[in-house]
Amino acid sequence: MHRTNKKVQRAVLWLETILAAFVIISVVIGAIDLFQYVKFILYSDLPDVYNNFRDLLGYVLLLVIGLELALMLIRHTPGSVIEVMFFAIARKVLIYTTETYEFLIGVVALAGLFAIRRFLFVPKMTDIGGITLSAATPVRDANRIVGCHIPQNMANTLGGVITKLADTYEIEIETGKDFHIADVNMQIVSVVGGVIERIRVEKLDTTHH
Repeated sequence: MHRTNKKVQRAVLWLETILAAFVIISVVIGAIDLFQYVKFILYSDLPDVYNNFRDLLGYVLLLVIGLELALMLIRHTPGSVIEVMFFAIARKVLIYTTETYEFLIGVVALAGLFAIRRFLFVPKMTDIGGITLSAATPVRDANRIVGCHIPQNMANTLGGVITKLADTYEIEIETGKDFHIADVNMQIVSVVGGVIERIRVEKLDTTHH
């Protein structure tokens, strides 16, 4: 049963990666149409320049949202979800908002996302047994998400940090293994084919040390 769950998880991760690749390819293909918008702006009458430029900005932001969505599928971090929402709301506010109250609602929504990220995002998620992240999560992003201080000079990703710690202390990489560094405990959640895929990062209470 456990082996079956691993195979399903691995298949889901591969599917998400494939979907992310399709999104990126679609963005690259869609970027070609930007030249069409530029041509409309250059050769349109003065009254139509504003509308064409607005359409251009809306299309650019849509492509950016597509790229952020691809990153969300690859990283599997809550921060990636919030970044997608940032761009989606910003696009709505900047391009399609015509009434003052709509603009105010958009500003409040953005402020709410900032508040969640700053005041709720880190402490609430790390107090409940830590947060599970992809092994490919950059150390810098993990420090920001969890509010910890994992050294960034050891490796670029969480998986790289654990691999280096395992090599240093001659510890076998397998599911359930714990690694302590700085002010965190990192536990391997899943390993597929000898490659670490998911890691639970928990900030430790160092106030009494």
